[in-house]
Amino acid sequence: MNKESEHIDPKLLLRFLLGEATPNEQRMVEEWLQLSEVNQKLLDQYEAIWAETGKLTPSPVAVDTKSAWEKMSEKVDQYEKEKISPKIIPLKSRFVWISGIAASIVILFGIYQLILKPSYQTQKVYIASAQEVMEDSLPDGSKITLNANTKITYPKQFAKNERRIKLSGEAYFEVEHNKEKPFIIEAENAFVQVLGTSFNVKAYENSDLEVIVTDGLVKVFVVDPETSDTSAILLRKGEKGKIAANEMKPVYVAEQKPDAIFWMDYTLIFNDADLRKVFSLLKNYYNIEINVSDERIYDCRLTTTFTNNSIEEIIEVITATFEFEYKKENNTYTITGNGCAEKNTTS
Repeated sequence: MNKESEHIDPKLLLRFLLGEATPNEQRMVEEWLQLSEVNQKLLDQYEAIWAETGKLTPSPVAVDTKSAWEKMSEKVDQYEKEKISPKIIPLKSRFVWISGIAASIVILFGIYQLILKPSYQTQKVYIASAQEVMEDSLPDGSKITLNANTKITYPKQFAKNERRIKLSGEAYFEVEHNKEKPFIIEAENAFVQVLGTSFNVKAYENSDLEVIVTDGLVKVFVVDPETSDTSAILLRKGEKGKIAANEMKPVYVAEQKPDAIFWMDYTLIFNDADLRKVFSLLKNYYNIEINVSDERIYDCRLTTTFTNNSIEEIIEVITATFEFEYKKENNTYTITGNGCAEKNTTS
């Protein structure tokens, strides 16, 4: 057998380039490389093409396989022109050139097998919430709560090196920690990556993408499909990020919406919010009326979190915090006290 033409699995070369090959596989590749310079050139070509399409970075960096095939098509077209041209090419050079084209096609076929084909062949699981909020879990044990009109798609069995799902709509995630298999959410051109944490992602079609972290650390990023450049931000507990519709850059959002995840578990997060805003939200969600004996009461500022509390419990916490009193008549609460305007002026 001609050792120089000995076949080697492109998938093995890919694992070698990504540093994921086992010691035995690494030794096999190294022995294969020592057989001839042709093998080394083939590996170099493989590395160059992979670098162009994905920069040799494991998922979730998007690999523009379509672009790679277009580049390969250009190389084939160039070869066809050279073949038609009257210019004489030495036989050996032609052999090397054709071999390079063939090797590159084999390489790209391997990339296709690894990247595109598995995603099509893997059985998909769909979860849709229709008009109601629903709870479910993923194969890795992660818990998800879907808001209305939300759909999640994921493979029946996650890959060995990642847990990847697609989201359309809004969902709250409680992700099981696994440092070996990051959890990745695709939402059109945006990605959210975590190891284990709790966060909310709002990604309805043609709307801004919003991510709110309630625990842990989350990476939000976008990969430019033309240049493969990545723009990313890191969000910690209590932080919010956004990617505006039709834009390719995530940004931090300073102002928080107290009711951002109220849909999920009736949580209201107030961070130095004036009571006018607090009472406005309570009126809206609990279908009540709130009156105050002194307008200065609205100047008081509240920092606390309510989760699945009754309106009675919330009113009691607020009045106890500011030493107010309240009376209830039907669905109307009347709060009395001195207010906070003077305190704010002197502070």
